[in-house]
Amino acid sequence: MTPTTGEGTALLSTKGVRVKYDYTHEALHPTSPSFGAGTVTALIGPSGCGKSTYLRCLNLMNREIPRCVVEGEINYHNHDVNTPDENLFELRKSIGMVFQQPTPFRKSIRENILFAPKRYGRIKSREEADELVETSLRQAALWDEVKDKLNQSGLGLSGGQQQRLCIARALATSPDVLLMDEPTSALDPISTSMVEELMVELSRDHTVVVVTHNMQQATRVADKTAFFYLGQLIEEAPTAEFFSNPRETRTQEYLSGRFS
Repeated sequence: MTPTTGEGTALLSTKGVRVKYDYTHEALHPTSPSFGAGTVTALIGPSGCGKSTYLRCLNLMNREIPRCVVEGEINYHNHDVNTPDENLFELRKSIGMVFQQPTPFRKSIRENILFAPKRYGRIKSREEADELVETSLRQAALWDEVKDKLNQSGLGLSGGQQQRLCIARALATSPDVLLMDEPTSALDPISTSMVEELMVELSRDHTVVVVTHNMQQATRVADKTAFFYLGQLIEEAPTAEFFSNPRETRTQEYLSGRFS
């Protein structure tokens, strides 16, 4: 499995993004990574270091946390979306999210896929619905496993299948960007491998940003790796360079296991 290598263009970029809880506690210090089209970026670091907090900034999920303030620019297609009047409904069609635990709706596999497109008024006919369900499930490498039970509950699938269903559900709105917050941490090794291969495959047409505690996973799937520690972005670099020749002392210490 070989990740893509092109840096692409900065489809999504941030400038001085800072997060404060209760208006005063600075959980994330000013941070400014960017993410190229057609790439996978891995965000690594110890628990509580700010990587998931940063990830949730990218589609404005932190806005839903009481007394949380997100400062700085979050530029998507050269437009700063970190403004009070940004349409979250529209934004999240384009910047999808997959969470740590699989979260299928209590609906059929088919209705899981069609839930958001129906809300957006995208579905005009039964034929369009059928095509979207098949396309989304194929993109998530799940179609062959579920094509004969589309009307059964998504909760009846295995954990790995449920996570791929959630990925298919996110893909059904045709996002440019897919955010993944430790998407394999609750999965068995076989399912983990399938999701990793899927990340690489999806990066051909999407920008993928993944939070992971698994450094080996970062080496397998990511074009670029960024290391967070105590709310700071310490270092980011192309993945091969990051792991073979880290510049910062704290990065070297983390990679050598001196803290975790």
